[in-house]
Amino acid sequence: MPTARPRLCDVLSGLPYAADRTFTGSLAEGELLAGVESGGVEFDGCRFEGCVLAGGVLSGCTFTECAFVECDLSRAVVTDARFSECAFVDCRLLGVNFALAQTGSLAPPFAFERCRLDYASFRALDITGSAFRDCRLHDADFGEAVARRVAFTGCDLVGASFGGTDLREADLVGAVNYAFDVRDNQVRGARVDAAGATNLLRPLGIDVVG
Repeated sequence: MPTARPRLCDVLSGLPYAADRTFTGSLAEGELLAGVESGGVEFDGCRFEGCVLAGGVLSGCTFTECAFVECDLSRAVVTDARFSECAFVDCRLLGVNFALAQTGSLAPPFAFERCRLDYASFRALDITGSAFRDCRLHDADFGEAVARRVAFTGCDLVGASFGGTDLREADLVGAVNYAFDVRDNQVRGARVDAAGATNLLRPLGIDVVG
């Protein structure tokens, strides 16, 4: 039988601050990741490997220059949490509503690589200069977000919503299945390939032939 992951709260033992540590623990559905007096924990330069945090409550926690590798954060509650210059690699973040976190919760730049982000919400957040590489972003919400110079390299954006989004100088080369009305978004300087351009012209009633 596989070894059970330790409870992350037990590993922390009530500490309010952790720096340069590696964690492999888990949170139960609805369990609060808390330090002393049930306050949020501040993580600085920490690495989370294979952590199962699905449905866990990260409210009030701060993550600065942290890396999440092969973690499951699906449906995690991030109200009043803050992520600053964090990286997520091979993670599941289905349905995470980053828009519920405090203002400026995703201090750019940060990176998602080979992650599942279906139904995630970045609505009205500033994610300038950040990178999504080879991610699945089905039905993700980028409405009213500031996504200047964001790279969506190799991402699948089927059903992703963009409206009132600042996509100036964004890189959509290699991304697939996206479609939005360029009249409803700021797109000056954005980079797209031929297939992407076809999708963007369709709402304007223009069909590309050949």
